[in-house]
Formats: sequence, C-alpha cells, structure tokens
Amino acid sequence: MKPRLTTITATLLLAACSAPPETGRTDSQPANKETVKMSENKTPPTTQREILERMLEMMKASKSIKDFTRERLEQVFGIKMRPHESEADSYVFSKQLTDNWWWEIEKYEDQVEKLDGFRFSFIEVFHNNHKDNEKPDFTEICDMDFDEFVQKAEKLGFTQKLVIVQDGMQMGVYLNKEDLQIEAAPWYYYPKNNPTEKRACIRKISIV
Repeated sequence: MKPRLTTITATLLLAACSAPPETGRTDSQPANKETVKMSENKTPPTTQREILERMLEMMKASKSIKDFTRERLEQVFGIKMRPHESEADSYVFSKQLTDNWWWEIEKYEDQVEKLDGFRFSFIEVFHNNHKDNEKPDFTEICDMDFDEFVQKAEKLGFTQKLVIVQDGMQMGVYLNKEDLQIEAAPWYYYPKNNPTEKRACIRKISIV
C-alpha cells in the first residue's frame, strides 16, 4: 500500500519546494553584529554614577573573582589597563574625574598567596593650596551614595553583612553572591548645606 499524503504534509512539501534557497544569513544578522560591536566598544564613564553603574554591571555578570579579568574590565568600563610599574601580573587604570577626585581600578595577583585581587577606589587630589584637615568636595563622588549602591547590589542577588573596614575605623559591608564576596568601604561626610546630616559615599570596592 502506498503511503498517503495528508493535506498538511502536502502543503508543507509544496512550500519547501517553492521557497528560495537559504544563503546562511538573514537581513537581521548584520544589525545584530553591529549591536554587539557597539556594546563592546564602550567609552570610559565620565560621572561618578556612570562609574558605579559599570561596577554593578560587572558584579551582575560575575560569580567569582575569576570573572574579573583584565579583558572583561576593559570591555565593561571602556578602558585600556596598563601593566603596573612595580608589580608583576598586575594592571591598573586611573583617570581624573573632577578637580578634586580621581578614580582607579587595579587588577593584580597577590605575590605571597598567589591569589587574584581586585580593587576600585576614589582618590582625593591634594592641591598645592590644600590646608590641613581640609576635605575635598564629597558631593562630587556621592551622586550615587553608599546606601543606593548597596540597594542596587541587593537587587542583583547580593546579600549584605555589616563589617568594620578602613583600618577598623568605619562600618562598611560585605556583599555576597555565590563565590563572590565584595567589600564596600565608605567615606562619611557632613554636607555644607546640612551639617547635621551624615552621608556615606563609596570610597573603595574590593574583592576579599
């Protein structure tokens, strides 16, 4: 008995025969490639908020310090890291953010324990006319303050644990997710327009 073709089967066979031959690409593929290319060719962030948003992007896609590679840091932050002058297998990027502040990223290997390390910092600039005990303008690095950064990290799946940081002088947090433990250390200051309000800004982020 000869097999019978159903109406649906026959219709599918007819469509397959009449369809134009595939070329191995679609019209949408070039656009997709261009999108990927544009996302990879980022420019360095220019504001404190943009810098911390890139840090959160880095944290979101990472499960351990092994994901904080030089190549990934360069891609996410849109930067080019240079070899550290005095430390082997270490790379650094630093850039001035404002008249009073720089930001810096370091990717290094602990020469004693042979473990990967990562550190991000906001660094104050000391001017020639700097007076003793005079602090720079913290508002320049506090658009996204400490609490907002921690809350955004929690939305990415991190849990927080209070910890003493900064040489045992300040209260910071550990942010934990899978095998990734990040220490966030604050700067504390009192705004000039509200000297009774104590605010915390991100000072340093490191992987411990």
